[in-house]
Amino acid sequence: MISLGQAMVSLDLRDLFKDGVALRIGTRAFDILELLIRHQGQLVSKEQILQRVWPDTIVEENNLQVHISALRKALGSDRDLIRTIPGRGYLLLGGEGGFVEDVGPEEVRTAQWHQGVLGNRLPAGVELVGRASLLGEVNAALSDHHALITLIGPGGVGKTSLAVELGRQRLEGQSSAVYFVALAELEHSESLLDAFFQALGIDVCPADPLVFLIQQLAQRSGLLILDNCEHLIDQVAALVEAILRGAPGVRILATSREPLRIGGERSLQVPPLTSPEPDATRDAILRSDSAQLFLRHWRALDCQVASTPDAELDDYSIDLVGEVCRRLDGVPLALEMAAARACALGLYQLVGSLDESMHLLSASLRTAPPRQQTLQASLSWSYRLLSRDERTVLRQLADLDGRFTLEQACNALQRATLSRSCVMDCMVRLATKSLLMVSAQGPFRFYRMLAATRTCLRLGLGAERASDALNPDPRAPDLPSSLANLHAARAVSVGPDGYHARHQRALAVGR
Repeated sequence: MISLGQAMVSLDLRDLFKDGVALRIGTRAFDILELLIRHQGQLVSKEQILQRVWPDTIVEENNLQVHISALRKALGSDRDLIRTIPGRGYLLLGGEGGFVEDVGPEEVRTAQWHQGVLGNRLPAGVELVGRASLLGEVNAALSDHHALITLIGPGGVGKTSLAVELGRQRLEGQSSAVYFVALAELEHSESLLDAFFQALGIDVCPADPLVFLIQQLAQRSGLLILDNCEHLIDQVAALVEAILRGAPGVRILATSREPLRIGGERSLQVPPLTSPEPDATRDAILRSDSAQLFLRHWRALDCQVASTPDAELDDYSIDLVGEVCRRLDGVPLALEMAAARACALGLYQLVGSLDESMHLLSASLRTAPPRQQTLQASLSWSYRLLSRDERTVLRQLADLDGRFTLEQACNALQRATLSRSCVMDCMVRLATKSLLMVSAQGPFRFYRMLAATRTCLRLGLGAERASDALNPDPRAPDLPSSLANLHAARAVSVGPDGYHARHQRALAVGR
């Protein structure tokens, strides 16, 4: 029998006992435990474990993490005997040879650094068009003592692509470690801290996960990319504020459809790509960023034009490309979807169909996230986060073509029985959430709605009118218990002063 803290292990019986009772941990979990024991406290790489335990099967790394978690749960108070070396593997601090000397903190930090530098958690990047200047501005802002940069803009405008490209450049230059935290697939804030641990390559279940996370980040000099924050905006804002206070050396680049609105944040707008003017020449159309992006995707998908140079496309086709770019306001996601549709319809029919079926445009990539499978889904991602009044104002504003003033908006909304102050507040929030584009002329502000947003509202979201009547405010707060104690944990780790009132209220609801 082998002693592991309060537990005993029998390799012959393949059982783990505690207080004389056999614990059920599963065959795979015991295989992992046996491998760790036989290495007598030496580091066992993840690849070694996967090859030994699943020799004939390809499994995801998270399967391994599930079994490690099961072993730690079985060990109870001795769970720390299984040590994670981030980016490398695991070791057991008690085995056949007795107690094994602990791994020094410097080795752990070195392993963590290399795991981040590898960048194996960055999603696949795409070649950017027309973003060189903005990319330089983001890089300069991160290097200019700004701890938090938030890239804001409407859905499909390319915020994630820009963030991934910046992360890739930093990895290639080995200027810092980069950790990508994907938030879009999180339905509840209770998984928020787990997403951070996963991005950092940490497989632990500490008693106080927030304090542990801040301690880990304080030991690292790197860039955290937080992608798609808008659906958990209050919880992400509270967590980021705690991280920046407790780990001031960390730099954070967030993508969101609205700012986090916390101290020290700098927001940078990611605009649509430039589109050609209605009377633009052939050369001007071909030089525009949106036309270059559309043509690149079209050639990649349509074998009929794949080998045709731009110079050989007739003038009418080029004019139609310019029209597509204007109709879609230079939004990269919409242009990519339209290019896929042009393969079957051709440019002439594509342009003719945009007024009535723009909301049906769908992704060319099967692996695109659900929110980017159609323009309808992209808008719905933002629409479901709105209050009932915000939805009402947004739908009514869809009847206004071109740019408009606040006065014109209030006149258009007279039939909605909303007060002027309510309309004004809703417009401010819609602009903040990138559902209204704002332009300035001296002291005046003008608003406009992207054509894709307007078409989707007019044709694709009519059913929402009925559902709103049944559900007065569909955006109920989502503050599960795992973040309910975030405020208290922050007080322990970074001090009680200076907390944004909005976050205090949000966290109080979770209790």
